[in-house]
Amino acid sequence: MNIIEQADRRLWRRGFVHAPLRGAVRNLFFFSLGLLIAGIAALPWGTHLFWAGVMAMLSFWNFYTLALFIQRALPAVIPEEDKRGEASSRIVKKGLLIRTQLRLFITGIFVYIALVVFQASPAALAAGLSSAIIVIPASLIFRY
Repeated sequence: MNIIEQADRRLWRRGFVHAPLRGAVRNLFFFSLGLLIAGIAALPWGTHLFWAGVMAMLSFWNFYTLALFIQRALPAVIPEEDKRGEASSRIVKKGLLIRTQLRLFITGIFVYIALVVFQASPAALAAGLSSAIIVIPASLIFRY
């Protein structure tokens, strides 16, 4: 069994039952991990790639937790008594708002520490954080 099948199986057990979303999470993880490993290997020559990898892993964590929450919070079928889905949508919106704000706060703390304490390059941080913007649509468009 290859590493992609192992990752898919692990994500399936974690709750990623939809194949396109599972593939996007898997691809973002492998891209972020590869970028982080390349950054660690290139540390003697500079820190830009390392910080891009760290922020790409943070971007992966943000997407992973958001996607996992949405899959668990949204019901597979809207209950009969909730025809328009109003009760379900209220629960999802409140939970999503709280979780998103908490993740944004944590991300902000990490970016602040990287910028102020470690003097990281803002361009490298932005490149790493925006990795999800490239990898997720590419994963969903070019599925195999």
